[in-house]
Amino acid sequence: MFVGILTWLGLILPVFFSFFWPSFVAVYILLFDLYWVLRAFYMSNYLRLSYIKMKRALHTNYRQVLEAIEIKEGDPKWQEVYQVVMFATFREELDTLLPSVQSVVDADWPNQKVIIMLAGEESDAERLDHNASFLKEKFKGKIFDFIYSKHPSDIIGEVRGKGAGSAWAGRRLSEYVSSKGIDESKVLVTIADADTRFHRQYFNAICCEFLKNPDRHRRTYQPIPLYSNNIWYAPTISRLAAWGSSFWQMIEASRPWRLVNFSTHSYSLKMLREMDYWDATVVNEDSRQFWRAYFAFDGNHKAVPIYIPVYMDAVVGESLSVSLGNLYKQKRRWAYGVEHLPYIVTESIKNKKIPFWDKWCKIFRLVQGSYDWVVASMHLMFVGWLPIIFSESFRTTVLAYNYPDIARIILSIAWLAAIMSVYTSLSFLPPRPRGFGKMKYFEMVADWIVTPLSAIFFSSIPALEAQTRLMLGKYMGFWVTPKKSVK
Repeated sequence: MFVGILTWLGLILPVFFSFFWPSFVAVYILLFDLYWVLRAFYMSNYLRLSYIKMKRALHTNYRQVLEAIEIKEGDPKWQEVYQVVMFATFREELDTLLPSVQSVVDADWPNQKVIIMLAGEESDAERLDHNASFLKEKFKGKIFDFIYSKHPSDIIGEVRGKGAGSAWAGRRLSEYVSSKGIDESKVLVTIADADTRFHRQYFNAICCEFLKNPDRHRRTYQPIPLYSNNIWYAPTISRLAAWGSSFWQMIEASRPWRLVNFSTHSYSLKMLREMDYWDATVVNEDSRQFWRAYFAFDGNHKAVPIYIPVYMDAVVGESLSVSLGNLYKQKRRWAYGVEHLPYIVTESIKNKKIPFWDKWCKIFRLVQGSYDWVVASMHLMFVGWLPIIFSESFRTTVLAYNYPDIARIILSIAWLAAIMSVYTSLSFLPPRPRGFGKMKYFEMVADWIVTPLSAIFFSSIPALEAQTRLMLGKYMGFWVTPKKSVK
């Protein structure tokens, strides 16, 4: 309940004080505006750093880097490492899965060291069997093997979703690897959504980090997700949300002390087994994986940024209303990651081996991030006007007279920081498809004008709903974002 209560207090108290202490609210909002302008430039700097690192990574031949790594006695050689890609799938059709699987086969990694696995659901058995049969036949002889699993629908205590299906598939994968006589410590597992397409150098890059790190079985390897597969076809709000999500992950990658698992990521099968695979009782299984590993290994776990992108779909539906509805639900599910707080706090209290400041700083960041997710946009857009609206006496003060101009100047400066976002979004666009003129580029630049409205309706409000549901015990289940694939 804690974060939900804190967030609602952050929304209600400014309204209350606008009646009785309007000057305090006005000064608070001016300071808040100034803080967020400074933070915008701070974030923009980290976005720039990640942009530079990604450009450098995209021009690096990681195969050459692999071959140059000095292997210590007892450590695996890169040629011995198997790459397993586990696609979590539910109701996705072949037109979504096929290009994702093809990207794995086309990657710069020895195909006879590649295993592709579909982690499907028993309730979607007919479609899963059809997709698996087609893909297995199409790529027969091109990779080491193609396997799939069906997660039963009637396991008591599970939250039906990606975590439960992945946990079931992970155990089946361990059984399979053992039956083939493969050493689990030489198997890298990448969990991915059905729409994830891999850069050719991705598997080389994660293997580089895996081999160079002596704590390789205590690390998660986190690439940068770019929601750009269908970005040309996405409506304005979906495009902004897609770039916003990508840029946030870029910013976090340059702050590795804050980085947690998100969507597509990789780790060794040995580590996965030792932490008992995935949590089958939560909605957001990716970030929970970070925390489960963090506590399972007494704080000796980090997410290592990989500056090679994986390409995913922006939210696109059959119509604008469907797209916006699906986007809202996706953001609400992501914001429901606040569900981890009780687990993190209780595990922090129990685990005495992790340094006090390390675990409690992480808790503070989670609370602050969840609070800001809702409150920041609301305060920047609306709260500053409350003293003028609700207090007649305040309207006659010098502060009230100057307040709109000061706030406008401060927030106008923030748009300078947005230039980096606009530039980066254009830099990472896929090639322009047929049927789109060059004027589409200007439309994509103009999209950023509606960022404040997008932040309110497709970030703050769904996050507020998610936190309120958790606070009131109206628990959410897992909602699968429908995929609409394009070539």
